[in-house]
Amino acid sequence: MRLAIISLTLLLGGCASTFDSESPAVDEYTLNTTSNRAESAATAPTSVPIQLMQIEAAPGYDTRRILVTHPDGRVDVLADARWVGSIPRLLEVATLDQLRAAGFDAHPNSAALVSPYSLRITIRRFDAEYATSGDPGRAAAPTARVVLDVTLIRRRDRLPMATWVVSGAAVATENRRAMIVSALGSATSSALTGLVNELSAVTALKQ
Repeated sequence: MRLAIISLTLLLGGCASTFDSESPAVDEYTLNTTSNRAESAATAPTSVPIQLMQIEAAPGYDTRRILVTHPDGRVDVLADARWVGSIPRLLEVATLDQLRAAGFDAHPNSAALVSPYSLRITIRRFDAEYATSGDPGRAAAPTARVVLDVTLIRRRDRLPMATWVVSGAAVATENRRAMIVSALGSATSSALTGLVNELSAVTALKQ
């Protein structure tokens, strides 16, 4: 019996090694954004801490896959490519960076602090959209689109103070994976600039 178990272990180990050697390589990409301080508020109107709630995602967007949409509405993915983390997690990091760059005292949901405000974000779109049908490899470069629902919540009574939608779009310079990923980063930057500007206006009115 012991010999049989050893033989089975060696067999399974050999199979695993074979599968690994035949698995295609997957390239991982980071979400690179830039803080456009010329368009966003130079300083936040309030230094009160704001806690960013765990970012939610519409169905299909809580994934590490890099998504593309075809003119008929069909959703596809870039082959052999993925993000280094899930889309909500990448957006959380980018949002905190953008808020802090604008002067907000922003903290992640995991931070142990008492904050009067919470910021809730839901991802509605985070994909690259092709305008024409046909072979994706020969199609014109797609447009990256990011759409976010945003709500500022007063924590003492959990009432929403303001709700708005921000979006960003950027055309990829080429129909290649690296260029599509770069366009998604630019579209994210544009959407987050709109988020910061609106948040600045809302918090200024609430003082």
